[in-house]
Amino acid sequence: MEKFSKLKPDNGIPDKKEDILYSDDYIKIVKFEDWSIIDGRDIAFCIPYLIESNQIILRQEYIPSFKYVTGKDFYLALVGGGIEIGETPDKALIRELEEEAGIVLRDDFELDKVEPLFLNKGCSNQFYGYIIPLHERDYHEVISKGDGSKIEDISKSVKIDIKFLKSLIISDIMTDYMIFKLKEYLNMFV
Repeated sequence: MEKFSKLKPDNGIPDKKEDILYSDDYIKIVKFEDWSIIDGRDIAFCIPYLIESNQIILRQEYIPSFKYVTGKDFYLALVGGGIEIGETPDKALIRELEEEAGIVLRDDFELDKVEPLFLNKGCSNQFYGYIIPLHERDYHEVISKGDGSKIEDISKSVKIDIKFLKSLIISDIMTDYMIFKLKEYLNMFV
C-alpha cells in the first residue's frame, strides 16, 4: 500500500516544507505554525436516495477505530471514501458508489455536493458530502466489488426505507450530519 502522504490529492496549493512528526501507511501528523496537524486525504461520501422505492443506501461497516472504543463490530456509515491523486470529489464519489454500493450513474447525471467541511481544528482534510436523489433511469446496479480490502470484504451496503430514518442508530458525526441534510432535503422536520 502506498504511504498515506502520497495519496493526498493536489489541491492547487504549492507543497510546503513539512516537519513530519509521524507517518505510516494510514496517517501523517505534521507540525505547522506550532500546531500538530493530522494531514489526511480528503473524503467524498453520500447518501443515495432511491426515489421510486423511497429508500436510502448506507453501509454496514466494520470500523476498527470504533470497535477499539465500544467493542462492537459493525456501524452504519456513509457510502464513500478517500479521494485519490488526480481525482475530483465528484469522480471519487462515482468510483466509491460503484465499489461500495454497486450503483453506476448514467454518464450525464449531475451531482450536487454540500459545502465541504473540516472535521475539526486539528485535521487538514476536507469532507465532501452529497445527497443523491436517484430515479430508476439515473443508474443501474452491478455487484459491488469493494476496493479489495478486508474491511470492504466484510462490510456491505444496505437499503433502508425512509420510514425507519428516525430509528437509525448513527455512530459518527458525518453520517449524522448527512442524515440531517437528507431530512432537510425531504422536508422531514423532526
